[in-house]
Amino acid sequence: MTTATKTARTDKNGSLASEAELAAEIEGLRKDLSALTDRFAQLGEAGMRTAADYSRETRTAAREKGEAVYADISARASAFEREASAQIRRHPLQALGMAAGIGFLAALITRR
Repeated sequence: MTTATKTARTDKNGSLASEAELAAEIEGLRKDLSALTDRFAQLGEAGMRTAADYSRETRTAAREKGEAVYADISARASAFEREASAQIRRHPLQALGMAAGIGFLAALITRR
């Protein structure tokens, strides 16, 4: 004895729902799913815009800070160069002796 079982949906009154009603309900669910998908896509796009804005702001701040550090280092290097140049002009023989000594040490180190 084989029994075929059918699952049918019942409405509020306990009567079986027709195929048309089920199809309409499925279509409503599809529309809801489509609306949810669209909403998630919009949220994702908004998140990407927010991340892009944050990245742009961070990049701008980092560039500005880098430029400030570069300007500071450049100013310090220029001041050091001016000071070294002034010292060399004041004590030329001493500067020549130091340069020769540094060259000699560099030659010793590179030979080994």
